[in-house]
Amino acid sequence: MTNEDQTQNDEDFDYGCECAMSLLNEPTEDRLNDLIDDLDEDGMISTEVVYGLLATILMSLNEDDHEGEEH
Repeated sequence: MTNEDQTQNDEDFDYGCECAMSLLNEPTEDRLNDLIDDLDEDGMISTEVVYGLLATILMSLNEDDHEGEEH
């Protein structure tokens, strides 16, 4: 893998994270539809974008689980 490929993968992953955060901050059906339209603009979503979405959502769920726990 070249540095250029890795840079693109990192940018795609970061974009997926940004999309997930915007949806988590505004969890409405309209926002979800807007994101789907943006992501599916060229008919294909890169794997790294999906990884970014999933990673951000999973981290958010884990934070929510730990907020209720006593340390």
